[in-house]
Amino acid sequence: MLRFSLVVLVVALGALVVLWQFGVIRLGPSGPSEAEIRLSTLFELARGLDPAALEEAVAELEDPNIRDAEGRTLLMVATAEGSLAGVRVLVEAGINLDAATASGETALMFAAGSADTATIPLLLLNAGADPTLADVQGRTAFDYALDNAVVRTTGLYQRLEELTGRTFVSGWPSGYVLPIEGATISSRSNHLPGAPRAYRNGTHEGFDFYNGTVGVPIEYGTPIRAVAMGTVLRADHDFQELTQEALDENLRLARSSLDTPAEILDLLRGRQVWIRHPGGFISRYAHLSGIPADVVEGAEVTQGQVVGATGNSGTPEAVQGTQDEPHPHVELWSGNTYLGYNLEPEAIYSLAAQVFGEESLPPEFE
Repeated sequence: MLRFSLVVLVVALGALVVLWQFGVIRLGPSGPSEAEIRLSTLFELARGLDPAALEEAVAELEDPNIRDAEGRTLLMVATAEGSLAGVRVLVEAGINLDAATASGETALMFAAGSADTATIPLLLLNAGADPTLADVQGRTAFDYALDNAVVRTTGLYQRLEELTGRTFVSGWPSGYVLPIEGATISSRSNHLPGAPRAYRNGTHEGFDFYNGTVGVPIEYGTPIRAVAMGTVLRADHDFQELTQEALDENLRLARSSLDTPAEILDLLRGRQVWIRHPGGFISRYAHLSGIPADVVEGAEVTQGQVVGATGNSGTPEAVQGTQDEPHPHVELWSGNTYLGYNLEPEAIYSLAAQVFGEESLPPEFE
């Protein structure tokens, strides 16, 4: 019996050794698992040391909203570490901008409280982060910025203060500037998105800035600036003005349709620049008379950078060879919807105050 037990023990030990050699079982203290190592690597990458590697790693995740042992998301780590490159990658990956820790802290709060420049919190606002959220102590991003002299001494601080007292419309950004320096939005409803355009049987999709209606002079050639940082998607350097015959035919086709066909509306916008902003928002600048040479497809632009000159391209006045009625026409799109879609003027002004700031409103709507 003893001999039989020894044989069984030897066989069992041999099997155990074989299983250990093939990695089926672990003997002694176990180290971190493969999944734990991968998670740790991701959070190290979020600190911004290798943005390309971070982009590649996040693309392989089913859900980018993973958390570390402290309950922080990758975006929170990137903002806390001041990694602009990491934040860009994660925003483009579609990470939840408004995820919060157990104590209610968001990535925007981390950025507002610890950023070395205002660029990261501004990028998050531009991408659609909600600045009205509060932590368990009732502190918003504005309160966090109060303790950060770098942010507190910028125009972003005032914008955060404005936004804190507002109802935030999710799905739209904030922290933008108007395309014309010193201007306001026009108080005339026919200059706003959603206004009817009977001459082409359609609807206006942007904001028009005409001389005498926006608080500053608007002339042929007045500089037009990017409303937010972003990447140029389109720049019509080789634009050719329509002939009178082509314009008349396109307007005839538009009037014969129940709505202006998209390709005809595109022609009527004239020379254009399109910019993609953080969070996927797109701004369109139409009727331009010219575009700076460095504003080309794929170029990175900063907020406030001049991206075009006011003109009247695509309009009957331009076709007739005049410089009459020059005006910037600017649209802001979220997916397939333009800012102001299906809204009454008062609601448009309210949303515009979120996006462009309260100073963007005409005096009678402040």
